[in-house]
Amino acid sequence: MRRGFVFDAGLCVSCKACSAACILENGLQPGTRSIYTWNNSGLPLMSVISLSLACNHCEKPACAEGCPAKAYTIDANGVVIHHADRCMGCGYCTWRCPYDAPKINEAKGYIEKCHLCYERTAESVEPACITACPTGALRFTEQETFEPAGIGWLPETGIGPSLILGNADRYHGPIIIPSETGPDEEAKDPGNDEDQSEGQIADPDRMQKEWSLMLFSLMVISASALMIFSALKGTVVSGLLPLLLLAGAMAVSVAHLGVPGKAWRALLNMGSSPLSREIAMVGILTVTAFFNWLAPGLVPPLVGGMAALLTLISIDLVFFTADRSMSLKLHSGQAFFSGIYAVSWFIKPDLIFLVFSMLAALSVVMRYGSAGRSPLVRNIYYFRAMTLPLVFLLIYPGTPFTDTAALVLFLAGVVADRLLFYYDFKPVNIKETISEHFKTEYEKERDKQRKDTGLS
Repeated sequence: MRRGFVFDAGLCVSCKACSAACILENGLQPGTRSIYTWNNSGLPLMSVISLSLACNHCEKPACAEGCPAKAYTIDANGVVIHHADRCMGCGYCTWRCPYDAPKINEAKGYIEKCHLCYERTAESVEPACITACPTGALRFTEQETFEPAGIGWLPETGIGPSLILGNADRYHGPIIIPSETGPDEEAKDPGNDEDQSEGQIADPDRMQKEWSLMLFSLMVISASALMIFSALKGTVVSGLLPLLLLAGAMAVSVAHLGVPGKAWRALLNMGSSPLSREIAMVGILTVTAFFNWLAPGLVPPLVGGMAALLTLISIDLVFFTADRSMSLKLHSGQAFFSGIYAVSWFIKPDLIFLVFSMLAALSVVMRYGSAGRSPLVRNIYYFRAMTLPLVFLLIYPGTPFTDTAALVLFLAGVVADRLLFYYDFKPVNIKETISEHFKTEYEKERDKQRKDTGLS
């Protein structure tokens, strides 16, 4: 029998007693049980629905599957338990979980999440959040299977949440004519009341908060491009540059962790974690670069080139398993494309570079929506778009100065595209699906009202 939650949105009054009980019982940070609100602004065309959600203890938990440190276990009742003493604080599970359940505790450096008060339930005592709910909106259940909720805003990613939702699709409130909102007023985000910013990274902050990941990938891509170029030329890359880049990348990746002392656990889950496989490939590539420096020719260039290609692919898979959108797979800022594109500058025939430039230009055009985001992202996007034609203009004269300027501008464009990749990376998250679904439903209701009242 699997254990889970039953939540009746029709009974929830957003008193937050469940959240407070979770904090007091387990000593977890605020927001471990999140209180969301559908139609937080109380727009008259729609109902106001409160949603109390925590970990859904899924049948196939993406957090446990992706955790490189094996910090998650699943007990006999299907309860997904996180072990803080095993967590290295990489935060990858926060990308993988579509329900925003695992949350990083910035003060402690590791993840915290609901564990369904498994110690209480082992003694036949219901979880603290349930006993604290004054209206009976939140209840405990045990059953063999949990059917999909079939609700538009709840991400259905095939992982089987142990959750039964009731009265959470009552979108229609009383119709008020004339509406307090004019026909041209935009629908507002539903938001949530206590942790709206928790776990969300606004565009201007992403570079500041994830600079280490960006620097890590840029250093690995640069080293990989050098080793791929070496393989194509059949020569060994001399000097310390690839080794220094990879060693620096490894150091940056450790510094990124909330608990750096547990970095060794990153290799424990290579069977199912893309992040474990990424770290393993970067380690292999670093060892290869070390032997190339220590004893040039000991490792055949082709072996180093193949290791570099596999490393770039492993980096991309970390992101693709969290954001499965086709737009990200066609993004010219992905690690594999960026590395190969950089190599194409230095090899013959020039037609290869031209083809990759056309593919990059097509990708940039397809991502024109980036120009409508924050000023920082918009500026990076326009810079990336301008570098593509400017590089060809600088190549045409064929002088040493213009060729050097073209190379610098080309590499700067590749870096800018990689930064845009991070901004365009959007793992499935319930906060986003609630917001988007509310806007869609609100527009439908507004259009319906226009037709009913004869407004155009």
